[in-house]
Amino acid sequence: MNANPKRRIILIDTRFQLRLAGGFILLQLLLTGLFAIALYVFMDSELKAGLASAHAAYRSLDQMLFPLVLVLAGFNLALSTSLVTGFVVLLSHRIAGPLYRFRRTMEDLAGRRLDDLNSLRPEDQLGALSEPTRQALATVRSDLDALRQDLARVRQSQAAGNTAGVEAGIEALEARLSAWRIGG
Repeated sequence: MNANPKRRIILIDTRFQLRLAGGFILLQLLLTGLFAIALYVFMDSELKAGLASAHAAYRSLDQMLFPLVLVLAGFNLALSTSLVTGFVVLLSHRIAGPLYRFRRTMEDLAGRRLDDLNSLRPEDQLGALSEPTRQALATVRSDLDALRQDLARVRQSQAAGNTAGVEAGIEALEARLSAWRIGG
């Protein structure tokens, strides 16, 4: 993994971020609908009372009020949808960005590459996972280095015909490997 590769993408985890934006948009649709209904009811009662004295017809009131409410609700929906979507994408970068880094680190580890975890930005979420992951990678790295050194000593002892050195090296390897608990 490169040291902090620059990504120039808008959506890091497209499915997650669009689902989050979709949830906010559905909420906004509900709120806009409630706004339109409340505005219609309020304006209808106020205008009806005011126009009743002028003998205006109820039918003309509906014809006046409906386009006004529709335009205001549409404007509210368009503006708030664009603002909410932009806000959700920016906000979700704080979650999706660290998830991307952790996923890349785990993919590298699964591919037997032991690279460092790129540091997270201070405003990122999931920062609490950064240090334990970094410590886990350091433990694996130090154990792999120690295993390589123990193996090199075993080979040197074997080449020199030193059976006691070979036995000591094998014991060191076994001790290092037995420190790991695999499974439940």
